Amino acid sequence: MLDLEGWLPQAKRLAVGKRQRVGHDCGPGSCMLVSHDLDCYRAWCFRCGEPGYQAKVPTLADQVELRKVRDADAQLERAVLPLPMEQDITEWPTAARVWLYKAGLSNKRIAELGIYYHPTTRRVVIPIVEDGELTYWQARAVMPDQAPKYLNPSVDRGKVLPRFGQGRCIVLTEDYLSAVRVGEVTEAWSLLGIDLKEPILAKLIREDKPVVCWLDPDTAGRRGNASISKTLRSLGVPVAVIDSEKDPKLLSKERITECLRQFL
Repeated sequence: MLDLEGWLPQAKRLAVGKRQRVGHDCGPGSCMLVSHDLDCYRAWCFRCGEPGYQAKVPTLADQVELRKVRDADAQLERAVLPLPMEQDITEWPTAARVWLYKAGLSNKRIAELGIYYHPTTRRVVIPIVEDGELTYWQARAVMPDQAPKYLNPSVDRGKVLPRFGQGRCIVLTEDYLSAVRVGEVTEAWSLLGIDLKEPILAKLIREDKPVVCWLDPDTAGRRGNASISKTLRSLGVPVAVIDSEKDPKLLSKERITECLRQFL
């Protein structure tokens, strides 16, 4: 169990319902996750591999604050598109702009994609438009104290399939921005996760093109690559896997082209 002095003061600074990556006295970097729950404070140090816990008695103010956080998230999930929209990127917080700039997107491209900032929840909203129709959206946390990472509308996303570019092969990416970037080089489909859902599998079979699995280079992404490629091979679909040093969205166009050269 972690020593209370090493994490509890940081957890107490959080609003109820919030969590944040912070530093720990075991070494450099933001290696510890602290949270302020209604009835306790928690911590987990990824370097030490140990938890922290301190019970507390919920106050009326805590309950009111937690309800506000949950109500705001629930309202966002029900919205057609979260309002208000801040579309002038020069008015966004730096963290919101940097998240998109790191993915290689220019202000012009951000505007083309209809991406905007939602000041009420301090999230970047990505509208997903297919054949001219809004089918889905994602509200991405960009501030260090926010969780969960994504908020989405409460609808079935099994058939949602953001697609970009054209080419001789289809590249499957994990997230929307990676598909945008790979779509600069060839055809890219975003799975919005690591699973290949049946409607999308059916579309792949109908397309009759070679497939490249290029999910993020972490444990979950590599597991997804293995599972998807196994499924496609069992159905006779030509498939290859790319395991790059970074997420596709974090690579330059030249590096993306280099990774895909043999499939273009």
